Amino acid sequence: MELTAQLGQEIIHRLSRYIDVSINLMDPTGKIVASTDRSRVNQIHGGAQSVIHTLEAQKIRPEDCRHFPNTKPGMNLPIFHRGELAGVVGLTGDPNEVFQAAGMTQGSVEIALDQLYIQKQSFYQERQWNHWFHRLMSFENTDKLEKEALYALRTDVKKTWQVMVFQTDAPYDLTENLRLQTGPKELDPLFILPYQENLVVMPLPFGKSHPNLKVEAPAAIGEPGYNAKGIRTSFEQAKQSIDIAGKKGTVAYSASLKMERLLANIADETYHDVTDPYTNRLNRLERAYLRTLQAYFNHDLKINRTAEHLHIHRNTLNYRLDQIYKKVGLDARKFKDAVLLQSILINL
Repeated sequence: MELTAQLGQEIIHRLSRYIDVSINLMDPTGKIVASTDRSRVNQIHGGAQSVIHTLEAQKIRPEDCRHFPNTKPGMNLPIFHRGELAGVVGLTGDPNEVFQAAGMTQGSVEIALDQLYIQKQSFYQERQWNHWFHRLMSFENTDKLEKEALYALRTDVKKTWQVMVFQTDAPYDLTENLRLQTGPKELDPLFILPYQENLVVMPLPFGKSHPNLKVEAPAAIGEPGYNAKGIRTSFEQAKQSIDIAGKKGTVAYSASLKMERLLANIADETYHDVTDPYTNRLNRLERAYLRTLQAYFNHDLKINRTAEHLHIHRNTLNYRLDQIYKKVGLDARKFKDAVLLQSILINL
């Protein structure tokens, strides 16, 4: 990466707040691309050319100026980026007095170039993963996508992944938040990307403990899936789980919502044709009966455990279940009726 006029002027603007002498930034040809003295921009700096030739610092005293065109007394130092010459920085003044400031400026510019390089690489990789994931969700050939991930993105996706999905009105802000949190936790997500209008997608290597992230947004985790196809399946499971059970600040697990996911895929016409008569009757019941039913199902249809949870006698529980049967027409103690009641409760 070389010093450009745009980058150089931004660096000059920032450094000039702390350094009260003239600063020049030259590209690898010796041309001044940015300066606190705008009149010098685009001139060829003789001192910079000497630095480019020797790759060493050039001290210019007043008597030396005649040997170096378009120069003033000062210090000129090479700027390196990833082992290559990126340009030259020069400070005007007594060489002995500006030497330390010149060294600090040199270090600041090199750090700025490194940071910019990292940001550009990260941005480029993010765009590649974004394109890759959109193609995956468009059912493009997974063998082709796996090879592309390996050779272009240098990542072997032929592993087992669990996809975590977040729902938010600010996907880009949440994406940045998650990146800041996952780095120190060493979670090694395949990527963290905003997707569609309100989702953020984060595939995680299977086997690690699920992350404890501070995120005030509904989230869900799909079941483990192998390779690119597994990522797609796990994502779909997580997305569906958010729609079914996602609540702000909680994580829904696809593995614990199998029945709910199955019911969600029943055609609406069929579902309502079967359940509407019972739904209307259930809605007319007192809330205590609905809470009783939910507790009964949460405790796997166990009478004693449900009664203990509700702090009632088992005879009272059986009485309530009898009343539900009488008023609704479904007996929660019978398997087929329990399935219908549970499916209705999920959608109430």
